[in-house]
Amino acid sequence: MLINLAITGHWIDSNFRLHQELLAFTPLEGRHTGEYMASVVFNTLDEFDIKEKFFCVTSDSASNNLKMVKDLSALLHDRCKIKWDWETNHIPCLAHSINLVVQKFIKTLAIKADDDFEGSNGMVSDNDEADEIIMEDSDTFDTEPFATTISKIRAVAKSIRGSSLRWERFERACKAYDIPGMTIPLDITVRWNSTFRMLLKAIYLREPIQRYVEELKVKTMRLTDAEWEQAEVLLMFLLPFQRCTARFECNSSYTEIDYVFFAYDTMYNHIDDVKDKLKSGTGIGALPCANFMLTAIENMEKVLKKYYAKTSFPTVYGDGMILNPRCKLALFEEDSWEAGDAQKYSNACKQRFTSDYEHGSRISDALAPSDITNKRIQNAFPNDPEFQRSLSARSSKRRRSDYDKYIEIPNDPSIPFGLVWWRDNCKLYPDMGKMARDVLAVPASGCAVERQFSISGRMTIWQRNRLSPKIISDSMIYKSALAKTRCPLRSELGIVDDINVLPVDELEGTVPEEWTQGWWLKKLGKNSIGENIIDMFHMNGDEEGDKKEDIYG
Repeated sequence: MLINLAITGHWIDSNFRLHQELLAFTPLEGRHTGEYMASVVFNTLDEFDIKEKFFCVTSDSASNNLKMVKDLSALLHDRCKIKWDWETNHIPCLAHSINLVVQKFIKTLAIKADDDFEGSNGMVSDNDEADEIIMEDSDTFDTEPFATTISKIRAVAKSIRGSSLRWERFERACKAYDIPGMTIPLDITVRWNSTFRMLLKAIYLREPIQRYVEELKVKTMRLTDAEWEQAEVLLMFLLPFQRCTARFECNSSYTEIDYVFFAYDTMYNHIDDVKDKLKSGTGIGALPCANFMLTAIENMEKVLKKYYAKTSFPTVYGDGMILNPRCKLALFEEDSWEAGDAQKYSNACKQRFTSDYEHGSRISDALAPSDITNKRIQNAFPNDPEFQRSLSARSSKRRRSDYDKYIEIPNDPSIPFGLVWWRDNCKLYPDMGKMARDVLAVPASGCAVERQFSISGRMTIWQRNRLSPKIISDSMIYKSALAKTRCPLRSELGIVDDINVLPVDELEGTVPEEWTQGWWLKKLGKNSIGENIIDMFHMNGDEEGDKKEDIYG
């Protein structure tokens, strides 16, 4: 097996453009220990001469990655006298954390009815998480209904692609309802949102699926109304997690670290709302699956709390949100936060600004604005030193820091993208602009690296099994470099979730946005318990007009 270490660099230039570059795609020989990987990262930093500019590392929480950042900190200190705090500057990949959280929910519901869903070892990439993800034995509820529903949908998805004749039959069923023919993506263990996409596509294609199954006369794939209802319950519960995941898969275009707290807040609020309704005995609380859902949600909440605890350090997470001119301290002032949190995060951010940017980042031979003012006063009044000191003191008092001026301006939710605001206003807050370029460049997820592994997977197919590790590494770097020019080899490939090889190729199709919105409204408008799946999944308030800002747009 060929194992590579991929390293992507992320930075914001002086024009406040976000950059992302593949710096290394290094084959690892022997055991890929933390010490070994730390040396590879250090050599990459040394090769590009960016050791002094090195700020944060984003990775999953695998044990060798934790060892890697510790050893990297020691290497930087011993060889370069650079103090790098691995505890505060190691950022756990948020997309990976969400994956583990939702996999806990899915595992608790026992959605592993056939061999497509592997055991717990296939669910977890972190060695230290294996015990936590294994489903607890419980005699209090039976998960068979959910397992059966997912198993049937998966069987339909496979059947459609099982032969060209079956695909033509399903395509005719789609045309009968004026729906373009499309396949249903299969769910796999390594990415929970593949389950979401399978459910979404299946519910959209419900009528063609029912017609297709009836024509085949395969009773084992026939879903009852209750099973379709269970699928809709799952889809509606998973939607906010899917939106969060999607938001953090776009780190080549948008800043991420400034939305981490919003993501956790969204997930916690959603979980609390659903738990309350499941306990109420009405709406979804009256559905037969209520107890199943409640147990699964309580189990996933334990995992969520564990990962949320890693944001307790008031560093880039809080600084990133404060440096987003749309929100700044607004979230910390919500009722779900402690009374003094806003001031705590603000003080910590100001302290880092004062020590690292207001004075520490100034060029030694350049004069600060206060120095320029003092020099002018000395030239204007050379024979009156007492008057000079008085004017200098008053001048320094009048001068307020960039942080104070920035934090006092009103939030502007209409700003489409924070970096655009900083580009237009960096001259008004030059020192804060330097801090924004450092902090906002930090990726909250490792999706950039995942894309590189997906691309390399397409490159190293079995027909190219004689490619050497060096050729693969060089080709990846060369392809990444060409992608930044006018002559890329090909467009970047997305992450491929469907690893099943079936006779009919995957035919991707898009679920129309109008259908999705209409489906939401239809579910929100129903009244009876049997039909009303989602009347209590409101996230924007119950009263008309009581709507919160949609952060994920």
